Amino acid sequence: MTTRNAREPELISIREAARMLNVSTRTVNRLCLEGRVKAVRVGYQWRINRRALREYAGLD
Repeated sequence: MTTRNAREPELISIREAARMLNVSTRTVNRLCLEGRVKAVRVGYQWRINRRALREYAGLD
């Protein structure tokens, strides 16, 4: 298990998630809507749990 950098935020935007996965923001939005990654809505925006995204992508 890797340790999280103290400066690294726990929740990230769709744009940051798309960069991590090397996919479009539309794809990440779909993953959030389908519940395939742990995310929460904040107004009109999604915030994605960094650790859950890394696990989904097989990076952890």
